[in-house]
Amino acid sequence: MKIYNSLFAFFLLISNLVIAQTNPNEDWANLKKYEAENKTVKPMKNATVLMGDSISEFWKATSPDFFKKYPLLDRGISGQTTSQILLRFDQDVIQLKPSTVVILAGINDIAENTGPITLEEIFANIKKMVEKANENKIKVVLCSVLPANNFYWNPKILPADKVIMLNKMLKATL
Repeated sequence: MKIYNSLFAFFLLISNLVIAQTNPNEDWANLKKYEAENKTVKPMKNATVLMGDSISEFWKATSPDFFKKYPLLDRGISGQTTSQILLRFDQDVIQLKPSTVVILAGINDIAENTGPITLEEIFANIKKMVEKANENKIKVVLCSVLPANNFYWNPKILPADKVIMLNKMLKATL
């Protein structure tokens, strides 16, 4: 039962973060989240930026010692879509001049966290991130969109087929 309570608390936290991220009257892409930290980043040999949504954001929170050992910068933001991540890409990746970026994004688009979006638009956003990284000689590690069968915060959406299709698009083209 303890595990279920912890999982419930974790998902409750995530849902609150998602709701907080979607107010269009504020900083829609959450550009300010890492602004101060980015100013203090010193060049790190072979640094890697982890760019994405909640899974990326919580890597550091769940394994802080790992981040102390290796030149990693966590730039994930819970609930974000590829449109938001693309807006942050220059300041949270390119300007930091890492050697590598790990991109894990797309599931929140399928969940329609910022409204309806086509798979082609999601793909185009991810492709633009890859192109920007390549233009700046940053190696890209592009992750598949993780599987999901439902979203508790948006139960009308059944994501499995869209996840499979987006992953096929990513694999075939990028």
